[in-house]
Amino acid sequence: MSKETTTVKILGASYKIACPPEESEEVKKAAVFLDTKLTEVKEASGLDEKRAAIITALNISSEYLKNLSDVSRDESVNEGLENLTLEVQKQLETLSFKAK
Repeated sequence: MSKETTTVKILGASYKIACPPEESEEVKKAAVFLDTKLTEVKEASGLDEKRAAIITALNISSEYLKNLSDVSRDESVNEGLENLTLEVQKQLETLSFKAK
């Protein structure tokens, strides 16, 4: 798998990231997202870059874990709906069979 160098800017500093070519755009989007979040935390709190990075990492981790929980709950609901749909289909088939 070949790699290419993608340059991103975070808090005014440039970083060269090696990644597969097909991931380059995602790396750039992730860097913009991170830069935005870091800037928000720094401006709101007045923290230095290191502390702002730690708080930002905690915030992003918390959002990620919440989203994982939401996805898990959604999957459970979808599974329940699929089971209910199958049961309704069975009942309709039974009623259809009895009507003949």
